[in-house]
Parts: sequence; structure tokens; C-alpha cells
Amino acid sequence: MGPITVTAVIDFVTVVFVLATMLSMGLALTTDEILISLGQRWLLAKSLLVNLVLVPLLAFAFVLAVPMETGHVVGLLLIAMAPGAPFGPKLAEISNSDVAFASGLMAALGVVSVATIPITVALLMPGDVSADPLGIARIVVVTQLIPLIGGLGVKARFQSIATRLHPPIQGLSTVLLVLLIILLTLVYAGEMRQLVGTGTLFISVAVVGAALLLGYALGGPGKGTREVLATTTAARNVAIALLIATTSFRDPGVLTIIVAFGLLSLVISGPVASFWGRPGEA
Repeated sequence: MGPITVTAVIDFVTVVFVLATMLSMGLALTTDEILISLGQRWLLAKSLLVNLVLVPLLAFAFVLAVPMETGHVVGLLLIAMAPGAPFGPKLAEISNSDVAFASGLMAALGVVSVATIPITVALLMPGDVSADPLGIARIVVVTQLIPLIGGLGVKARFQSIATRLHPPIQGLSTVLLVLLIILLTLVYAGEMRQLVGTGTLFISVAVVGAALLLGYALGGPGKGTREVLATTTAARNVAIALLIATTSFRDPGVLTIIVAFGLLSLVISGPVASFWGRPGEA
């Protein structure tokens, strides 16, 4: 299989993965869950602040302070700008935290990021990097907002259909995620190995760790909401970051750092959520 064919396959799998993930998210959520999230205004404001402003600025500070290849800079900034990981509620379930808040927050971040991702791309991307904020906005609207709203509509009007559709679509999303990771790892294995010793992995771990701490600190007085905001903030939206990267940036380093960051965020957030979910943990 030639490189053009492999690239086309990766692009196709990425698009279908994002569509399936966002549709699955909509089919699983209820209006009440979203309203619960939006109703806690001060907590929501802090959640948006840490996810949409503080984490991108933290990544931006790192790329200013530490010399990095342009592709790695773009990849790190893209993943930092992409909030609302679809597996946020799963982490909340593992940590035995506030799953309803996690679901509502995920939906809120998915909607708001339609505007914030293009804006932060325009403001924070290096001047020598060619980026099309309006094109990125169209990508986010078509692949993230529309299927999310469609899923929410089906859930609200035809709950029994949504209940039947959600498991297979969620399963498809999981399979495509695994397939995408395998494809990207095989195609960019050389680039992944080259990350060792560059400092980018250390920076990724630092950003994930700081995101966990910031989320926990700003998550309010309740243990459940603190844990949700911590893990949701650390687990960025790899799906939309990969889609933007594959359609707007062809530098292999961009995809490499996004995949590496995504894996590191799961490796860190998953065990933390498991620790919090252990019986007797306060």
C-alpha cells in the first residue's frame, strides 16, 4: 500500500471516528444532564476557563520556553486547544464521581469549542504556520456539532431508538479509535521513536499533570465535581485534534505529538480515576 493510500485511509478513519464518537455522545446524553451542567454557573465558568483558556496558555508557555520542532509545536497546541474528550464520563464512572456533571460538561465543551478552537488557532499558532481558522471552524461544526445535536435530537424525541443505536455506534467509535491508533503507530513509528530525548514527551506529561491539578483545584467544594473536572481537563479531545491535523497540517510531527499526548493523558488519567474510585478513598 503506497503512502497516498495509507494517508487516505487514515483521513477516512479519522472522519468516521469523530462522527461516530460525537453521535454516540449525543445519543447517550439527556437534556437534563446538560442543564445540570449549565445550571451550576460558577462551576461551569471555572470549567470553561481551565479547559478553554488555561490549558492552551500553559501549552503556549511551554512552546515559547522550550525549543521544539514546528510540527511538535503545532501538535501540542492543537491538542491543548481541543477540550471535551468523549471518554470524560467514562473516567467519571471509573472514579465513582459525578457522571451527570461529566456528561453535561462534555456536551458544553463540545458546543463551545466550535468557536474557541478556531479563535485559539488564530491567536496562538506560530506566525510561520499556515492555518485557516474558518476552515477549521467548518470542520468542527460538520464533524462535531452537527452529529452531537443530531444525537441529542434523537435521544429527546425517540428515546427507545437512541437506546438501541447507542451501543453499536459507541462500539464502532471504540473500534475505530483502536484502528486509528494502530495505523498512526505503524505509519509514524519512526517519528514516535524520535520523540524520545526531544523533551516533547516530558512537556506533554507536564501539561497533562498541570491540567489534572488545575481541574481539581477549580472543581468546587464537592469531591465528585473536583475529580470530574480534573480528569476531563487532562483528557483532551484527541478525535477533533487528529481530524484538524489530518485535514489542515500535513507535517507528520503534528500527528505524532497528538497521538503521543493522547496516550499519555489516558495512561495518567486512567489510573488516577481508578485510585479515586477505590472503596474508602475520600
